[in-house]
Amino acid sequence: MPEDGYQWKKYGQKFIKNIQKIRSYFRCRDRRCGAKKKVEWQPGDPSVRVVYDGAHLHGSPSSSNGGGGGQDGAANRYDLSTQYFGGAAPTPQTR
Repeated sequence: MPEDGYQWKKYGQKFIKNIQKIRSYFRCRDRRCGAKKKVEWQPGDPSVRVVYDGAHLHGSPSSSNGGGGGQDGAANRYDLSTQYFGGAAPTPQTR
């Protein structure tokens, strides 16, 4: 997942049937901020689509580098393949 320097909290995920992709929903960890983002990807495909909604109501991550302790990027890292819940129905076995 591409990093943008902000800290995000995941609050939802679903499989979009008509486009056969998984969409995860994130909001900025800063309580005063209303910024959100959606991340879409298809299992087995390395491409990822990120859509941002709203603006951050606090300083940019590059301007607030002090006090992060190196965790700014860690909070933004997700292994999307291990966060996939559910999925396509298993194919029936024919005999």
